[in-house]
Amino acid sequence: MTAYLIRRFVQMILVVIIASAAIYLLLNVAPGGPLSGINLGADRRSRFSEQDKRRLEEYLGLHLPGPMRYVVWLLGEDWLDDIGRPDWQRLSCRAEAELCSRGVVRGDFGKSWKIAQGVSVSDLINNRLANTLLLMTSSTLLSLIVALPIGVYSAVHQYSRTDYAVTTFSFFGIAMPVFWFGLMLIFFIGGSQSWVYQTLKLPYLPTGNVTSVRDPLPGSLLNLLNAQPGSLADRLVHLILPTIVLSLLYMAGWSRYMRSSMLEVLRQDYVRTARAKGLVERAVIARHALRNALIPVITVVTLQIPSLFSGAILTETVFNWQGMGRLYVDALFSEDWPIVMALLFITAILYVLATLLADLLYTVVDPRIRFA
Repeated sequence: MTAYLIRRFVQMILVVIIASAAIYLLLNVAPGGPLSGINLGADRRSRFSEQDKRRLEEYLGLHLPGPMRYVVWLLGEDWLDDIGRPDWQRLSCRAEAELCSRGVVRGDFGKSWKIAQGVSVSDLINNRLANTLLLMTSSTLLSLIVALPIGVYSAVHQYSRTDYAVTTFSFFGIAMPVFWFGLMLIFFIGGSQSWVYQTLKLPYLPTGNVTSVRDPLPGSLLNLLNAQPGSLADRLVHLILPTIVLSLLYMAGWSRYMRSSMLEVLRQDYVRTARAKGLVERAVIARHALRNALIPVITVVTLQIPSLFSGAILTETVFNWQGMGRLYVDALFSEDWPIVMALLFITAILYVLATLLADLLYTVVDPRIRFA
């Protein structure tokens, strides 16, 4: 196991380096270059002056040869000085330490250009990360709690009415566009103009944001619960609609994976042997079949881990959920490349770690698996 982990960590480092090089290359081949979206000029109305542009080029290492730019972005400018570069070749921003990049490896992703000009990208990520983790964790846990038992029951009772109902639900959830389902939920149960409130006179749900910005209005569920803006109840009520949208999508796919994997395991010889020994059906399913059937599901679920950081782009956009997915969309449309590169770089690292976690979990659910 130790040799396997060492080999995997070496492979992970190589994959991250290749992914980071690809991310940086995409930035540099963007039309007009990475600084194309910045308004330049010396007047007060302009956001950036020519001097600011030169400092920004030095911060990103754009005045250096191509391969050296990537090294500066990855390891920082002081790395070039540490290897013995003469003083006269050192970057002019060394006189102002706050303008010198320390490299993404050390957590310096630069500063925002457009969304929050001058604010550290790390600070922007920290401000949005909690909202995304809340949304993605709640939807993931709800999906697992519902999808796995449904998939197992559907496989054990194959071709029953329940199985047909689960299959229909899964096809509906997989084929349905996320943004369309979110808009339909807003139309039917969200807002004071929703069908639920106008026709059935039932309390309606908030349609956007993480918390309320004012006292709840009459007729809303927030008013019924007397939830004050920023309270726990306020956050949980705002969480309902986006969680339903994401959970339905995950439930549909994961229940199908669980069902197909369970059907394959139930046909194995060792399951027939367990039944022939006189074990009750519940013990056969729980102790012998379920653990092996979880292996494909673990692969799918662990690859969902990076989305706990990156967020659900469409869902957060539809419900104006101030998370990482919405930040990524805003950064793309604003050409705020430091934010885009930071999110892509961190997501690449998380994907690599998720694959390693999946391999380790295989040994937990199936002790026969060994890594030499």
